[in-house]
Amino acid sequence: MTDTVRHVAHSMVLAAILSAMVVAAESPSSAARQAADQVLAFLAGADPDARAIALDRVRHGLGGEWFTRAVADKLPALEPETQVVLLLALADRGDPAAVPAARGALDASKEAAVRAAALRLVGRLGGSAEAATLVTSLAAADPERAAARRGLVEISGAGAAEAVRSAAAGGTPAARAVVIDVLAERRDRGSLPILVKAAVDDDAAVRQAAMRALARFGGAAEVPAMVDSLLKATGDERKNAELAITAVCATGRDASNSVAALVDRYAAAGDEAQRALLPALARVGGPQVMAIVDAMVVDPAKRSQGLDALSKWPDATVKDRLLDLLAAATDDKERELLLGALIRIAPLPDNKLNDGQKLELLTRTMALCRRNEDRARILQRANAIRTIETFRFVAPYLDDPALAEAACRSVVELAHHQKLRDAHKAEFAKALDQVLGITKNEELIERATRYKAGQTWDRRKKG
Repeated sequence: MTDTVRHVAHSMVLAAILSAMVVAAESPSSAARQAADQVLAFLAGADPDARAIALDRVRHGLGGEWFTRAVADKLPALEPETQVVLLLALADRGDPAAVPAARGALDASKEAAVRAAALRLVGRLGGSAEAATLVTSLAAADPERAAARRGLVEISGAGAAEAVRSAAAGGTPAARAVVIDVLAERRDRGSLPILVKAAVDDDAAVRQAAMRALARFGGAAEVPAMVDSLLKATGDERKNAELAITAVCATGRDASNSVAALVDRYAAAGDEAQRALLPALARVGGPQVMAIVDAMVVDPAKRSQGLDALSKWPDATVKDRLLDLLAAATDDKERELLLGALIRIAPLPDNKLNDGQKLELLTRTMALCRRNEDRARILQRANAIRTIETFRFVAPYLDDPALAEAACRSVVELAHHQKLRDAHKAEFAKALDQVLGITKNEELIERATRYKAGQTWDRRKKG
């Protein structure tokens, strides 16, 4: 049979199946049974076109639980490859009557792909009993593990949310950490009591998972537990805890009250705990925190802590303090800290400064630099301010041998933005010619050459 003839034959059969659909939605009449038999024959057959038609009918065709069960009953007799695509089609069909067949495939099959497809089905269509199965499968290798995790995110049947929460509260620490991440992805606010307890767990992986979840939807009521978690942490875990608290206090659903809760905990803490909490406070910023930091800066015993806090400030509202302190600084370490803070905050996309103000701040900071390495950092940060004025600030440094390479990088990065480049073609062409005569960096040479020719460069190809 030629492909054309086979396609016509399949289309005729499909038309017959479609004609039975309305009847089948009410009850399995003889016509519906006949259509179902044809679908099942197509599934078991070797013709891929016929199988594709049958899978489409499983997803969107014949209605009724009876048809779901009829298809699912055939699952064990099919080849593993066909079992996989049929399980996925049954998952798309959305009828929980297919869940027992998927559980049967999990019990009977040793094929990882079949088991993964079965897990996807029970995750999409199952309830509380299937949640336990999915949790158990988190201990398997991929693709089963990935399918089980996805299933836990999607599962929504009766009692499923409570079952997932229970899994997060018990079991091995490794499994609990994964399930807590699932709760975060589900944005399950009902799990907050579990997350609060997990945030101070003895296991670091559990604590960190809980803090990631609380960062997404925690609020003022959860801040005390998050502080306790931070105080229990060290190293990278403490840094991540700071960022989690910052997220709740800066962008959470109850941000202002969260900041107040954090300040209250800081005020009630001892000296050691205050030192640990200060970086988190600084990353939050705001008037309440600034009052604390200002008092530290004028206290010789706490000045270094206060300056370090200013260096972590989240926005440019602190710029005038930094400039004044830098202008008066006599200690080289203080100067380096303050200068680094100014260089960092000037081009931040935080809407505290417009582009002109950002460039003015970088220009003022450049005038306070004593070392070429600091000047180079300013030139490299400048390209985040995408204006012709920034280009004109950077381009003259192409003539300075000590700073030319940093200037090359910023000129090329500014040239990456075609609208800016095209609006000032002559200026960019001259500067790009200079870049090509200076840099030995192959990527910069490629980019400068393409931009000069009016071409684009795909950043995704880097590395």
